[in-house]
Amino acid sequence: MKSSILAAMLLIIFVASASAQLARNPKIAAPDLETAKAETLALGGETAELIYAARIDAVAKGSYDSLIVVYAKPAKTGQDHFAVILREGQKFPLIADKKDKLARAFAPGDKYLRMGLRHEDGKSPLIRLMAVTNDKEKGEQQRNLDFQFNGSEFVLIAESVMPLPR
Repeated sequence: MKSSILAAMLLIIFVASASAQLARNPKIAAPDLETAKAETLALGGETAELIYAARIDAVAKGSYDSLIVVYAKPAKTGQDHFAVILREGQKFPLIADKKDKLARAFAPGDKYLRMGLRHEDGKSPLIRLMAVTNDKEKGEQQRNLDFQFNGSEFVLIAESVMPLPR
């Protein structure tokens, strides 16, 4: 009896923690997840939803002093996605289009797919945000946005669109 109650409690705890963010990241530490939730609420408001969070080495290889937070807010059609890097008490938004007044990480209608990190010798790591975008002629495509730290902010250095891997 005690073991079945314990198993039920563990299942409830697991389900509650798994629903904390949309994209699965089993390696995130509890304090980082709580920080990501708090930033999502602070930046996005009550209707914002945490999509993904991870501890990364966004400025220097091996430092792991940055927390990336990707969140979504309801929009007229679907959701708008935003991304921010938290580092040493500062917030660095990842913005796809500097002219965008909302400072979105992706174009309107795009949906978060995943993120990647590539280290280059002598440079800050390259952060790649990947999203699914709908092209009227080609159907669903993968949009890649590459950001890199320039000493004061994370700037978009490259953008590409390619067919989704099957």
